[in-house]
Amino acid sequence: MESGFPRLSLAVVVVTQSLIAVGFLGGAGFVIVAPGLSAAVAASLPEFAALREPLLATTIAFTVLGLIVLTMVALLVQRVHRGTVMARTSLRCIEVIVAASVGAIVVVVVGSVVIGNAQAGSPILALLQAAAVLALVVLARLALIFRSRLRRALSTPLESAETDWRTSAGEKDETPHRRSSTWSS
Repeated sequence: MESGFPRLSLAVVVVTQSLIAVGFLGGAGFVIVAPGLSAAVAASLPEFAALREPLLATTIAFTVLGLIVLTMVALLVQRVHRGTVMARTSLRCIEVIVAASVGAIVVVVVGSVVIGNAQAGSPILALLQAAAVLALVVLARLALIFRSRLRRALSTPLESAETDWRTSAGEKDETPHRRSSTWSS
């Protein structure tokens, strides 16, 4: 689908996809290593051993949600490179990012409650959790804005979108325009 919009260069796509792959592999590796790591921490700090299971569950859930977001971003980057981002399936990718962000907010709040009930946290940890919630809210809001703009662009005819893009890029618009009877003088 040739849309006439600028595309990402192959070098940018390769670097971006490589960074996403490194993040994905790191997250997947962490999910694999986390149970053993939490067992070692529980053994070295027996007073917090009761928190092992709930914190392990929230940590793995948060990491899996992050992996889902990375996968959706990788799909969107590939769609932009191919010039097929202007499709309804791109909206689904963005909606998955929003849902994963909201889910991550819930996981952080649940983790905060678990730590607070056990009186095991410090003020720095509470500050970090608040910053994580704020960052996730910003991510969800940005994704919602992107979804809104993409939905609006999909609802307009492609020719109109191409004309708008070309005129905003400084190209001369030579397509004939039809005036609406409502706005004609």
